[in-house]
Amino acid sequence: MSANDDEIAEPGPGIGAGYAAFQLSKALDTQHTHADAEVRARAAQRVARWQSVLAHTLQGTADFGSRTPLAGIPAWVTLDVAGGGFATGALLAGGRLSDGERDMAAVLPGIRAGHERLDLNLHHLSEAGQRTLQSLIEDAGYVIEIPEEGALPVVAWLLGHGHEREAQALVETIAPFFNRLRFFPRTGPASPVGSDVCVATAGSVRQQLESLEPQRRIETQRRAIDVWLPLYDTAVALFLDTYEDGWPCQRFTPAWPDAARTAVAAFASAQRKAHDAKRVDKHRVAELYALLESCLRGPETLSGRAVGRIRRIVDDFVRKHGRPDSGGHQEQRARQRADVSGPSHARIGETVAERLHRQAPADDGIDDLEPLLQPVTADESERFSLPAGTAIPAGIRRRLRRCRRAPIERLVEDGVVTSAEVIARLLPQISGQIHGAAFADPALRRLFAAIYRAFRRRRSLLLLNLERQVAFGELPWIAALESLRRTDGEAAAAARTTLVQTAALTVRAFPQTIVPNKLLREFSALAKAAGTPCDFVEELATDIFMGRFSATFLRATEQAIRSLPGDSLYANYYAIDAATASRVFELAKKIDAGKPAAANGLAELCAQRAGAALGTWSPAVNGTVIEQQQILTTHNLALMFGELGLAGLLQADLPALALTTFDWICGRLERLPSGWHARLIVVKKCAYAWRQMLFYLSQTDASVRADTLATILATFESRQRPFVQRFRPALRGLQRAAAGEMLPQQQIGIDGSRVFLGWTTGRHWLLADESAAGQ
Repeated sequence: MSANDDEIAEPGPGIGAGYAAFQLSKALDTQHTHADAEVRARAAQRVARWQSVLAHTLQGTADFGSRTPLAGIPAWVTLDVAGGGFATGALLAGGRLSDGERDMAAVLPGIRAGHERLDLNLHHLSEAGQRTLQSLIEDAGYVIEIPEEGALPVVAWLLGHGHEREAQALVETIAPFFNRLRFFPRTGPASPVGSDVCVATAGSVRQQLESLEPQRRIETQRRAIDVWLPLYDTAVALFLDTYEDGWPCQRFTPAWPDAARTAVAAFASAQRKAHDAKRVDKHRVAELYALLESCLRGPETLSGRAVGRIRRIVDDFVRKHGRPDSGGHQEQRARQRADVSGPSHARIGETVAERLHRQAPADDGIDDLEPLLQPVTADESERFSLPAGTAIPAGIRRRLRRCRRAPIERLVEDGVVTSAEVIARLLPQISGQIHGAAFADPALRRLFAAIYRAFRRRRSLLLLNLERQVAFGELPWIAALESLRRTDGEAAAAARTTLVQTAALTVRAFPQTIVPNKLLREFSALAKAAGTPCDFVEELATDIFMGRFSATFLRATEQAIRSLPGDSLYANYYAIDAATASRVFELAKKIDAGKPAAANGLAELCAQRAGAALGTWSPAVNGTVIEQQQILTTHNLALMFGELGLAGLLQADLPALALTTFDWICGRLERLPSGWHARLIVVKKCAYAWRQMLFYLSQTDASVRADTLATILATFESRQRPFVQRFRPALRGLQRAAAGEMLPQQQIGIDGSRVFLGWTTGRHWLLADESAAGQ
């Protein structure tokens, strides 16, 4: 149950063929059964990718777990990576020619059919090609979507600035792949420079708006109000006409049979045309029309039970809605028709998409949304068959906000950034400029930043044996620029400021969430640029954990334990005692003395604390060991609050952060999903959030902590009773730790208290029967 989106997200059937087959079956099911055509199309793409992964697995043609899973392909090549970190065998800068390549091949001389990519790469090394690239670099008129597309622009810059030796070495490295990979960018508008970012481009939002389908819920309501409710009214009115002495079907006017036959025919026609006929069959209107049809055949054919049923339906209708011909009922139906009579979202979406096409570049965001949010104009009314003055609905406004350019902080406040994972996607738009500031030439800065942003979009590979993901500096065209870097105090200061501000924003906005791996990698790069490298530790995938931690984890553990007072709430709750600290410090000394094998001692310590054995491939067992590592390292919180200074920056916010996190935990555990695996994931995430909350409380002074704990306890007692019974053991443990007791990690206290952990090899006590929850 690993939360690392770049590796194996949750425990599957296993690494290799089983896992690939499992993912393939899920994709096939979605492709064939999902109601949304766009979702089915995406599923079809996943099917093709997982078929490739499965083929490589069965044929043994990929070395999964290695930095170079494909034979003959260097680590710097950008691979197509499926979920779980499995390379599909495709190269993102390779494969079919892009539209830009085809257009270029059509106009440039000497491009041979069947050799287009090779000839296009060679063209960009010619004098004409170099002039074109150098012009693009100066004007920033290029778009780099894959890191390889920045290689020949770097060659052009190096040659243009007298660095022939570096350029030649770079060409020799990449030339063997000229026939397979695209090493040049497409032309396009320059990305804006500054601190504003956008979650989605205007082009992607426009595409979403153009493909909007009528909202099913609204369309269902509209059909019910326009078709089924009038038919219901008609049937009720017809039966009311037959009442005598409080009973239906007692008298019939001469016109009644014709009116009833017309109504029955209208209902049958509506059923034949309706996509929701099966749903209607279960409704009282269908039952009433079946009875009406029986009555037409002859009232005497109706049993007393059937007449009683008619009376029940009709009387209930009148009591609830009034007679169909009454003024109040007619007004109610008019209001219902007005509620669903507005233009469809799909049509309004087309209108706004057209505005986006005219007003915003497809490859970037937009600074001012106001012109896009104005009501439908008279001109648009004619072209899109919409009433002039129609307001843009909230759903479309939300989509538009995704392409608005603004500071990350503003996007978080506006609810556009909804998770730390989204921050991880946005941060390279800013940090790329910071890293690029190490070069004197403005054009090179922009080029470097563009390549950096593209690199950060790479998906991580599944890696074993403590191997590390490819670093940005390992790209040959970035390594060629290394000697040109300059020491820039302003850039270093900017890197640290961005790192600290983003870390603080992440904790404030999402206090319940551990920092995701992608964001940690960005933090590490910023820390290095700031001249203060930090030992951030990533979340490990339990499915592939091999019973070892690197030296980085041990250093992070040492730093965390030194920053925690021995009698802190956190240390008491998780039993981080003097013996544990002494053992960690001894291991750290061995690492400092050049004995990297000492890091294995951390895994042994974590296994001992978890009551688990190392060397198993069981995700659950591995999860218990990894969770102990996260406890000892505080999973980067000690580093951020200490080295980055968040303890001072967030001191006033800590009580609110703890209360927000506690409320989030309670909300998730009160509404557990139905699936067993989904429940396990919720419990794990809540345990991680609980750990975060304990750390925040440990950073407050005694009086503030006592007040916050009192609020937590009072809030807890007001929650739903079944949840309170189940979760009370965790609160009892919290109270004992707050009173200064050190809790036993693997035992239940005499008072029923427990340590709330996310991983267990047996049935989790939070998911046990309610009758046993408080025991």
